[in-house]
Amino acid sequence: MAVDWAAISLTPVGAEDVPRLNAWQNDPALRDLTMGFRGPVAEETTAGWVRGLAEQNLRTRVAFAIRHQDTLKGLVQLHTVDWVQRSAMLGLYVAEEADRGAGLGFAATSLILDYAFDGLDLQRVGLSVLCSNLPAIALYDRLRFTREGVLRSAFFLAGRREDVAVYGLLRDEWRSILPQEARRLVPVLAPEWC
Repeated sequence: MAVDWAAISLTPVGAEDVPRLNAWQNDPALRDLTMGFRGPVAEETTAGWVRGLAEQNLRTRVAFAIRHQDTLKGLVQLHTVDWVQRSAMLGLYVAEEADRGAGLGFAATSLILDYAFDGLDLQRVGLSVLCSNLPAIALYDRLRFTREGVLRSAFFLAGRREDVAVYGLLRDEWRSILPQEARRLVPVLAPEWC
C-alpha cells in the first residue's frame, strides 16, 4: 500500500484517541518494538498521559497523532526536550502492521523533524531503537540519522537481552538532506495549537 502524503497529518492527541492508544500500549508486539511499558496499562493511565500533554505545553514533550485520511494510525513525539541544549529524543510508532512500510513513518518523522528544527529551533534530535528492529533502522538510515553507538544488552525482551542502537540527527544535516520533500509537507502541521 502506497500512502498519499497529502492525506497524512499530524494533529494534537485528544481524548477521543485514548481507547485506541490504550489498546496499542497493551499490544505486546507493538510494545516490544517500541520498548514501551512492560506491563498492562489502564485506560485511565493513558487518559492521564493525554491530559498531561496539554499541560506540559512543550516544556519537555510534544506528541502528535499520526492520521491518514483522518484515521489514527500511530504516534510521533519529541520527548526529553532540553531547551538549554536545544535537543530532544524522537519516539515513533505506526501501530498496525498492515500500515507499516507504506511511508507513514517516513512522512510523520519528516514532519516532526522539520517542526523540531525549524519550528522549535532545536539543534539535535536523537533516538534509541532495538538493534533487532530492522524496519525502524532502515527508516532512520533513509532519513540520514547517524548511528552514534550501541548500548550492549541494554533492554530485556522475551527472556533475552537486546542491544539498543543510539542515533542522532543535527539541524544542519537535516536541512541539507531532505529540505524540499519535508518542507512541502509543513503546511499539514499547524504549530499554533502547540
